[in-house]
Formats: sequence, C-alpha cells, structure tokens
Amino acid sequence: MTARRNGARSRADLSAPLNANSFLVSQRVALEAARFWARRMHAYADQMEALCKCTSADDLMKAQRGFIDRMQQDYAEESAAFTQLLSAEASEAEERSGA
Repeated sequence: MTARRNGARSRADLSAPLNANSFLVSQRVALEAARFWARRMHAYADQMEALCKCTSADDLMKAQRGFIDRMQQDYAEESAAFTQLLSAEASEAEERSGA
C-alpha cells in the first residue's frame, strides 16, 4: 500500500521492455528543452551587458523592456515548438497503431 502511494513501480512495470519510440520522443523533448535554455541563458548574459551600458533611467527601462519582450517571444516560440513536437509524435503513434 505504501509503495503504491509513493509512486513505486511494480515488478511488472520494471520488467516491461522500453519502447523505442518513447525513448526517441524523450530525446527530442530533451534536445528542444536544452536549445530553449541555451537561448534563455544567452538572453540573460546579453541583458547583463545591456544593463552595464545604461547611463540613465530611460536606458534602463529600454533594456528591461527589450529583455521582457524577448522573453515573451522565446516562451511563445517554445510553446509552439513543444506543441508541434508532441502533436507530431502523437500523429505518428496513431498512424503506427492504426496500421
């Protein structure tokens, strides 16, 4: 009972073979996430450079606005990329099961 509550897997779950397609999907998701976080880390580094160059409150506000706009764009693009990635995988899985 305690094992089930804690999310432990049964022996049957552990002995089931890994699905190659699920492995590929997880790798694609991991690569997409890594690409996204690399882009965001570059944006943070760029922001630090931009903030160092600010000489007025107006410059600071422009730099912050640019950073926020870029962040919103990055997250929107990432959401679309994950939606496309997962829906493509779902379509392929559906085709395989129907064939």
